Amino acid sequence: MSFDLKLEQGDIRIGSNGDIATVENGEKLTQDLLKILTTEIGANSFFPAYGSPITQSMIGRAFDQVFFKSIADSQLRFSVANLQRLQAEQMKNNQVVTAQEQIAAIQSVDVNQNDIDPRFFNINLVVVSKAFRRVPASFSVSL
Repeated sequence: MSFDLKLEQGDIRIGSNGDIATVENGEKLTQDLLKILTTEIGANSFFPAYGSPITQSMIGRAFDQVFFKSIADSQLRFSVANLQRLQAEQMKNNQVVTAQEQIAAIQSVDVNQNDIDPRFFNINLVVVSKAFRRVPASFSVSL
């Protein structure tokens, strides 16, 4: 079984026992999704293809909302597919990735402009794990 350090708002979480908290299974998949989707593509110099181009390609652009949603949907799906490829690579290298941590399919991608501040877009993504569980990931993008 694989695990990762538990992050909350970019900080490592300490568990109730004083040890560093970890995530696994569905919680790990949610964290993996949020990490790849909120990391600017190219921000990790060791893995320049890791991340999502959504904030870079949309900042300062005055796109029609339908066009924006179409591009955002495409870019988010591309990043999730990249995460699937990374998971397959892990398994090829004999790393254990549980069925609850593996992406089987994208169920939905929903991109909506924030009602209060139109510079923000709320993104709700739901994937289905190979354990047949729905795994949601939600975040906001500021343009």
